[in-house]
Amino acid sequence: MRINNKKNCIFIQNMVCMLPFLFILAMFILHLVLPDKTFSIEEGRYLAQWPDFNIENVLNGSYVTRVESYFLDQFPFRNFWVEIYEGFNKIL
Repeated sequence: MRINNKKNCIFIQNMVCMLPFLFILAMFILHLVLPDKTFSIEEGRYLAQWPDFNIENVLNGSYVTRVESYFLDQFPFRNFWVEIYEGFNKIL
């Protein structure tokens, strides 16, 4: 009986440790599957799109900045996460 409890406890600990990895993997897959949005009604602005590859932009560093903006704007369920962030800011 104690052996089963110990095995169950280890299994639960392993699952809890894997949750962040599974969350990141799920968000990555959702990012690949979900279509890109072009406009945010909540913010009233156009969202960044995947930049065209250009050697000049790579060399001057603007390509990396545009890719970073793309991932920030096209994050899965972005509006949900922004609302959570704003809610926590109101509480604090």
